[in-house]
Amino acid sequence: MDLRPLDLADDSALAAAYRIEVEATRHDRPGWVPLGESARMLAWRADNGWLRSLVGAFEGHRLVGFAVSLTADDTPDTAWIDVSVLPQRQRGGVGTLLARAAERSSPVSASRFAASAYRRSVDEAETFVRGFAQPLGYAVASTETVVELDLGSVHAIPVDQPGGYTVTTHLNGVPDHLRAQVGMLKGLVDAEAPNGTLQWQPTPVSAEEYAAEIGLWQQQDRTAIESIALDGDGGVVAWTCLVTAADPRRPAQIQGTLVLDQHRGRRLGAAVKAANLLAARVQAPDARVRTSSDDRNVWMRAINEQLGFVPVESEVVLLKQRQDPNA
Repeated sequence: MDLRPLDLADDSALAAAYRIEVEATRHDRPGWVPLGESARMLAWRADNGWLRSLVGAFEGHRLVGFAVSLTADDTPDTAWIDVSVLPQRQRGGVGTLLARAAERSSPVSASRFAASAYRRSVDEAETFVRGFAQPLGYAVASTETVVELDLGSVHAIPVDQPGGYTVTTHLNGVPDHLRAQVGMLKGLVDAEAPNGTLQWQPTPVSAEEYAAEIGLWQQQDRTAIESIALDGDGGVVAWTCLVTAADPRRPAQIQGTLVLDQHRGRRLGAAVKAANLLAARVQAPDARVRTSSDDRNVWMRAINEQLGFVPVESEVVLLKQRQDPNA
């Protein structure tokens, strides 16, 4: 087995990695629909505040697996590790070698490694943790339930317009003068929701970073649908975003939802999500929409249930402290 870096500028290398990712993910998540190959390559190559390194496992000239290390500029202490191995080459140690290689390729600023895995059930997720993650030193930091809504089967989406606020919806970006405020809310999503032992801190998104993210989605032939609530002074106090898929078979994904602390308790979360889903139904009447939240986030789980979302998968988020930056 030969481990060596994959060149992000090499189309053939990324195409081989893409095929492995698709086959490996479909093995673990039957019915999963991937991003298209070109869209996935755009994500790997995007200059959007993430440092990426890819390492491949080769048998001769054949790529049989690869791993990715991703570290965001605004969270340099955390490197995300992702591993994909051809199903027929799993359970032979290839994934373990790749995970460790990806950890070694992470910047020395990373004091911890994070990873996530999706499985069809809690039992399958626990089996993955015991059999693969724990022997590598990872512990469960958070568990989430993935829920889905079939817009085509929903006859009515409850709409509740809280008094004193205005809810508006925008395609591919809110107006320029609101982007800094939306970026502040986006940076609070992970920090203010229950997140187990991950201990996320606020990471505001600049107007430039916001525009770059919208631009990437458009390059991937995806559409961002954002709904916001404005208070009487025109300030953004609630936000949610859904990104449609280029392939109609692939569910659209809710990127996050947040209501500023001082405005909570007024059903603003439900209001912006309802407006968002109604707009999504206009864009793609038969689309499916997915989202997830920490299993202890009872508030968001209640909103999703009211809107008609049903559980479809389990997600486990894993964490490992780095013992030696040179290991």
